[in-house]
Amino acid sequence: MRLPSGGRRLENLASHWVERLTAPLGLWRLKRLVVERRDVELRDLARSFDGYRIAFLTDPHFSAVVPRWWIASAVAEALGLSPDLILLGGDYVSHSPRYAPGLTELFRPLAAPDGVFYVLGNHDHAVGAELVRGALGAAGLRELRNAAVVIRRGPDALAVAGVGDLRFDVIDFAAAVHGVAARVPRIVLSHDPDVFAFWPRDLRLDLMLSGHTHGGQAHLPLFGPPYVPSQFGFRYLSGAVREADRQLYVSRGLGVITVPFRWGCPPEITLVVLHPS
Repeated sequence: MRLPSGGRRLENLASHWVERLTAPLGLWRLKRLVVERRDVELRDLARSFDGYRIAFLTDPHFSAVVPRWWIASAVAEALGLSPDLILLGGDYVSHSPRYAPGLTELFRPLAAPDGVFYVLGNHDHAVGAELVRGALGAAGLRELRNAAVVIRRGPDALAVAGVGDLRFDVIDFAAAVHGVAARVPRIVLSHDPDVFAFWPRDLRLDLMLSGHTHGGQAHLPLFGPPYVPSQFGFRYLSGAVREADRQLYVSRGLGVITVPFRWGCPPEITLVVLHPS
């Protein structure tokens, strides 16, 4: 099993203790979980997929500052949306490996007719990718690591692919959609929205779903978010982005990191409803 480096472990330990000290300030019972519905038109989508429902959850950050019950309530909320497919966008833990085993119980209730799929985020790798993979696999979830699954409605098809993390893993764009016919619409799961800018122009991409930014986590009056973890600034901060024939949606995510505060960007579950263009 590959473990984080010594420097990374020290950083994780320091951040974990900050989370433990600030956890009582979280006031999670006062927070509001928003369901953001996005109706998305896809080129070449067959009529048999009209109204297809995808529940997208990302960045739960199970930790001292994000309680178990909050994530469990988000799971229950997602199931209540009657999705055809459930996708998870990474960062299931924050800084401590002690929370990884608990992911199995938290995510085991997730079920959908066409399955539950996930990618890992940067914090999952920083804590221990194999620990997180093992816990999610035990919950019955399937990882899309530079791979795709094709969902069928009779002769019609929709591809859902996933790529590795931008910072800590290897991304193989071609492998992610290998075997998917050019005419089949493609939804790609990537933890980091910056991947959207690097996707090869000659490789079809219809919709990317991402998290990572937390929507900035805190929108300060007059200044906005003090920090956005993206090399493109506010370009992929949150919400819907369209560039030519490609679409991106960046969720604000479920949790927080290091300090239990959100201002001006409430936690979200995303419900994506597909329609033919």
